[in-house]
Amino acid sequence: MAPRRGDAPSSRTLAGLRRRRERGAEPYAVYRLALELPRTALGGALSRIHSELRIEVANRLELPAELLLLDVRVFGPSAGDHTDEIRRFPGVIGVEVHAEGPESAMYRLIQRMPVVMKLIRHHQVLARYPITIQDGWMRFETIAKASQVRQLLKDTTRQMGAGHVEAVHHGPVLARNLGLTAPQEALFRAALSAGYFNSPRGISISDLAERLGRSKSSTSEMLSKIQRRLAESAVQLDLAPLVLGA
Repeated sequence: MAPRRGDAPSSRTLAGLRRRRERGAEPYAVYRLALELPRTALGGALSRIHSELRIEVANRLELPAELLLLDVRVFGPSAGDHTDEIRRFPGVIGVEVHAEGPESAMYRLIQRMPVVMKLIRHHQVLARYPITIQDGWMRFETIAKASQVRQLLKDTTRQMGAGHVEAVHHGPVLARNLGLTAPQEALFRAALSAGYFNSPRGISISDLAERLGRSKSSTSEMLSKIQRRLAESAVQLDLAPLVLGA
């Protein structure tokens, strides 16, 4: 017998509705995004002027009046020598630097919220930290729906510059661990910022080893282990390029 109007739906009816909603729900995936930053923005300009540097936004806190408090780590030659240069950019309220090593420094700065952060916030895309910036491009991972990513890329392309998905991982959206030891990660970051993984290479193993105060043989051996571990991790994560339709 059909239920009368006003009757509460049965548990069987509610379960059916729940299953239909779940079947129609848009799934989440892990996306690796690349966004081109404006040449007038701090990250876009600084990373283009100093293409040898690798910039990582390690953390951020939103403050009143559309301000951001940021911890930014910089890797590469002269990493800690850019305080005055950063301070001169429009929108930068204050900056401090703490040297971490010969080619590593942490900057804490307060700046007005840039357009890219406003767009990420508007589309409720939760960026995983660190966010990397190099040669005018911002890269980060996010757990999101395809529709969110598609709309974010559409708006960033219209308001800033190019943007695309570099990779996508479907399946369990768990925290990812590449499995590098602390010394391996330090060497990997140094080699990455020096351009060792560029094509063509920006630095030879001999020059990299000399810059880091290591022997050529130990540097070569550790880089081989790093590349093997990263390759194994990529296979395990099943990352594949993705093209999103309009």
